[in-house]
Amino acid sequence: MVDIKIFIGPKKAFEEFVPSGDILLLSDLVKIADGKITRYYESYDFLVGYSENYSGISESAIQNFDVLLKTVDFDKIYLQNPPENIKRLIKNTYDDVTIEIYDYPKLTSQKFLKINDKFNERIIGQNHVKNELLTSMYDLLKGYNGDKPICLLFYGPSGVGKTETAKFLSEIIGEELFRKQFSMFQNNKFSEYLFGGAHMQASFSRDLLERESNIILLDEFDKAANVFHDAFYQLFDEGIFEDSNYKVSLKNSIIICTSNYLDVKDIRKNIGDPLFFRFDKIIEFKKLNKEAIEKILVNKVNKKYDLLTDSDKDLIDKEKIIKYFKEYSDYLVNTRQISKLVDEKINTTLVESYLNENLTENND
Repeated sequence: MVDIKIFIGPKKAFEEFVPSGDILLLSDLVKIADGKITRYYESYDFLVGYSENYSGISESAIQNFDVLLKTVDFDKIYLQNPPENIKRLIKNTYDDVTIEIYDYPKLTSQKFLKINDKFNERIIGQNHVKNELLTSMYDLLKGYNGDKPICLLFYGPSGVGKTETAKFLSEIIGEELFRKQFSMFQNNKFSEYLFGGAHMQASFSRDLLERESNIILLDEFDKAANVFHDAFYQLFDEGIFEDSNYKVSLKNSIIICTSNYLDVKDIRKNIGDPLFFRFDKIIEFKKLNKEAIEKILVNKVNKKYDLLTDSDKDLIDKEKIIKYFKEYSDYLVNTRQISKLVDEKINTTLVESYLNENLTENND
């Protein structure tokens, strides 16, 4: 009797799930079956297959995966995130099959209150966003969402806190943020990535299975062509994403799409009502006011200063730099610009001092 355990979730958690012992990797089993490994010892405790191992298996081997598993005798087999056709084949072939689904960190009352307490420290100048976020997330906290994901669309100028808010939520709730930059996908390869191509190709679904967080960030969502929006209907409605190889559950997740749309009218015009009304909340991030700009400025200068060595700190007058930028605060618009200018100002001062010091030493 072979005991097969299928684990659905990230690699880090799968490695904790698999007991210690002498293992044979699925990738090596394929080499044995193909005759590429002719000598091996038979004292393996169990077989282990990672998500990435399936991409190294031919389509015919995938279709006959049960035959492949019988190449070497095992009492126990551990498989991470197998494609749906492998999962079905195993269920139909073996009697003792257990499916373990990773339990993602949840939004608790303590975390909910921490979001409320810490938001304005981290996301400056967007206090109204905090209130809309907490309102949206209350259903998730109390379980009123029926396991559906909370789907949010952030819009507004670049560099005012949209992506940073997603990072902040992920840090509070737990684990590393799952982030996909949609501006990177502008060609036909994105279609295969999103809808699923051959099983050995990278795919959005397989990446989702490997995520460590239930905070999903689809950054610059507005940059993807409208033809791809169809892929998200079921995901936003039910928390299920399917392609030709995988089926992923994102129940009780928080899905955040960022964009640079100008207003709600602009959003509806570009994404259409079918997708527009699938978002639980559409939240505006406003242009930063003078008070927010100056607070960000102070934070950026302090953060840069704290990274310096003691000798470099002696060369920097923080208050003078802050005063310098405050005089030009009307020309500062977002955190990226401020960060870049602060880095440039401090580095210029340090480089000039460094060169002058070494020039003096050389002349001596």
